[in-house]
Amino acid sequence: MGEPEELACGKIAKNSKRLSITFAESPPEQHRQMSFDPEILRKSSIIIDDPLATTTGDLHNIRPFGDKKTIRGSAARDKRGTFKKLSNQFGKTFKRLKESAGNPVAPDGAVPAPDPRRSRAASWKELRQASVESGKNFWRRISTKPGDASRLSRVSQYAGRVSKPANAYIRWNLLFTFLIFLFISSCIWVPCIPAVYRFSLELVIVIHIVLHSLWLIAIFNAFRYTWKLLRFRSHVINLAKIDNPDGIIVKHLVGICMYKEPIPLIKETIDSIASQPNAKEKISVVIGMEEGTPDKEKAKVDLYAKYKPIFERFIITFHPKGLQGDIPGKCSNFNYASRMAVKALRSDPEYPLDKPGKKVELLVTTGDCDSVFGERYFDALEEDYWKVPEKNRRSTVWQSPLFYAINLHKSPFFVRVTGLLRAFFMMGYLIPWNINTMSIFSLPLDLFEEGEYTHPGYQMDDIIALIRWSLAVRRKCVIRAIPVATLSGPTSGKNYWDEWYEWARQIRRWTIGAAEVFHYFAIKFFRLPVSVSISFAAKFVFYYGFLLCIASPYGIIAPFVTPAMLTATGKPVEGVVIPSQNVFTYVMLGFLGLMYLEFFLVFLINRICERAFPNGARDKTNFFFDIFHWLMTWPTITMYCMVELVAFLEVTVRGKSVCSHSASKKDNLVAPVVSKLPDRMEV
Repeated sequence: MGEPEELACGKIAKNSKRLSITFAESPPEQHRQMSFDPEILRKSSIIIDDPLATTTGDLHNIRPFGDKKTIRGSAARDKRGTFKKLSNQFGKTFKRLKESAGNPVAPDGAVPAPDPRRSRAASWKELRQASVESGKNFWRRISTKPGDASRLSRVSQYAGRVSKPANAYIRWNLLFTFLIFLFISSCIWVPCIPAVYRFSLELVIVIHIVLHSLWLIAIFNAFRYTWKLLRFRSHVINLAKIDNPDGIIVKHLVGICMYKEPIPLIKETIDSIASQPNAKEKISVVIGMEEGTPDKEKAKVDLYAKYKPIFERFIITFHPKGLQGDIPGKCSNFNYASRMAVKALRSDPEYPLDKPGKKVELLVTTGDCDSVFGERYFDALEEDYWKVPEKNRRSTVWQSPLFYAINLHKSPFFVRVTGLLRAFFMMGYLIPWNINTMSIFSLPLDLFEEGEYTHPGYQMDDIIALIRWSLAVRRKCVIRAIPVATLSGPTSGKNYWDEWYEWARQIRRWTIGAAEVFHYFAIKFFRLPVSVSISFAAKFVFYYGFLLCIASPYGIIAPFVTPAMLTATGKPVEGVVIPSQNVFTYVMLGFLGLMYLEFFLVFLINRICERAFPNGARDKTNFFFDIFHWLMTWPTITMYCMVELVAFLEVTVRGKSVCSHSASKKDNLVAPVVSKLPDRMEV
């Protein structure tokens, strides 16, 4: 793919007509976010390094194709003949498949009568799968014909998506909030119910037993993944010995999004990708910048000049403002950047993706701008890809254990404790329970496209990803752990107060994002098998609702409020098994001691995992601060829960308007900030 002149797109035709907008679905007044400027499709900053810019002319007047909810322009009408031909092809394919779906073909080619034992749903499922494959094969055929006008139609310009009508306040996250406050208030209303007040003390104890049992399960899972990380350090990867009878070529596309993050931080992330084995032969990188990125042209030139010779392909895109259905954030930026990158790779005559005689599996990886990829990440990913049976590869997502350990020793206690707990929860719950991916993960391009990339209308691309792609394949998607540790940066600020503010803002954003994802899952509930939906809902509510939101406040409130309510209602402070309030108090103190034992194991697991960190990175926190931070773990997780409770109330009262992305500061992860105030507190 040749280097574009001055890193710009092909020139836009001067005599091109102004783009008129029509909507594919319902009238505009039924949709939200209707402000859309057609001039954004003419900006030269939309696509960087487009290999067909010189042959296709005005790319921005080509009909947006390939998304179910796109905006169509009148400038595409001269291509109508191609789409009519396409429609006829699909019509014939659909008719033929409808006649033969679910029925074996006889040796003489005749199609027997339909099997009455087969369900209609099974037949239509096979028909849908076959029609999708037929469509893909059709596009691959016509895209290889040189000079064919239909080739131009394959070069699609993403122009946003039409938003569905949505109520801004009556949303399924209200159910989530109701369950949370119903549970946390149970210590108040359970002692007031005549039929069950005698079991009040036992109920509190049973809830604590369940929570601590789940903590012990997480500790077991975390130690299991820790053992895998340490053992993998001495493992030799030999991809040449892998059984590959079909001659499949595995390639990688890595997407990094940025906005106002410091350039040195971005370069550290890209350098960790460039240091991977065979980066020049198999790794392509797309950098998705927002159109409002400060000094974006200078950053573009700097990054392109440094990294273009290092990777197989290096692409930079600018995510335009005002795309229909987009909200600011990584989700919409990565959705746009990955679409443009895949389009550029398919259009590149020298890149083997979807070319005749080439079988290429493109694995798409997303990461944050403050990530450090583990050594041999992509080789480990490729090795594990071959271990998965072929039929399961289209429903598998790979996740690397993530540790928030960049300059962690300079963080206040609440930031460091939160980072250690998040790494522990990832290995203890998120990966083994298939709850959701986080920050750095990979998946096949086919699954990525089936799920229509990432959802540009939600801000948490990682939490929503597994649900979105499970819906695409109509089955449970599985998270497989890559035994390579990756690093990420915690929140940072100029001083202690700024640290506190950034920490609370990040938690608020995670919580609101989780509430929005719950709403998305609830409206799609019946599109998955019922057992899959119920299992995922239970795990999601437990993790984001009970564990991260109410477990710690309940452990503080219930031991005091429940006996007080029994006394206030004139009932004895005793239960069926618990003989007195003193025994109940001793049991609660025992649970507190067990909790600190669990916190100690969290610190121990993170310390052991440091031996697997990339580039010999270490958490340099000394022993005395380690003890102090361990003692402050319970107050930290309690403060974390309180911020989440407030965030759930906020999204309940303010509705959809609060669901936006507010990026955390990352400046202090790369260099100290000159200020009259202390830079960062060491406690």
